[in-house]
Amino acid sequence: MARHDYIFVDESGDAAFTLDPVSGELLSSGYYVAAALHLCDDAFRDLNRHVAAFRYYSGLNRELKIPAQKEEFSRLLDPIRALSEGGRNIWASVVYVDKLRYNGSYLKPGGKRPASPVRFRNYMLRRLLEHHFQSYPLQSAQYDLVLDRVELTEGETANLKQYISGNRNIPTPTHITHASSIYVEGLQVVHHIANGYKDVVDGDRVPAELSFVNPRDLTTHQYVRG
Repeated sequence: MARHDYIFVDESGDAAFTLDPVSGELLSSGYYVAAALHLCDDAFRDLNRHVAAFRYYSGLNRELKIPAQKEEFSRLLDPIRALSEGGRNIWASVVYVDKLRYNGSYLKPGGKRPASPVRFRNYMLRRLLEHHFQSYPLQSAQYDLVLDRVELTEGETANLKQYISGNRNIPTPTHITHASSIYVEGLQVVHHIANGYKDVVDGDRVPAELSFVNPRDLTTHQYVRG
């Protein structure tokens, strides 16, 4: 039985909406993706063993930043898909938006909830966790939320925890931790899940190695509470 759950979160795309004042061209990323990788403590051995073997045989000892079109991308994620589908206490979810078509909270100027990159990220994190926990409840009584967002201050972290704790659809995390993906393998894996889904936002099919990920397009599905 699991004693602790861990949820690693990363994003792809930026939290801004910037248009060229002359051409009207979008200067920021055309999408925003937030991904969650959920592991129980008994699954870490499987994940770490696979990533260590992947590093050894591929010769990639630096921080992993593999484009989705590369063969190594499939070699990294397909065994994790197999572990997840084999019931090894590994789950994943993503939420994403096409920023040009998105008219929800905190991204664009004007409106009821105008642009704020910090609030937009927190809002998308909240929507991600709501979506994830609808399908994959905790297997223990506690969990760590691990974010690849080292720029958050202590005050912003406290506000984030309060924001999440005020939602009855999201279990309150035992700890919120910020780390760099350069030394946390769970963050490196979830980075590739998020990065792999940016092509899906542009209309490409879901790669087979990401078939275990539970996706939701939030571009037009707005939430009535902020």
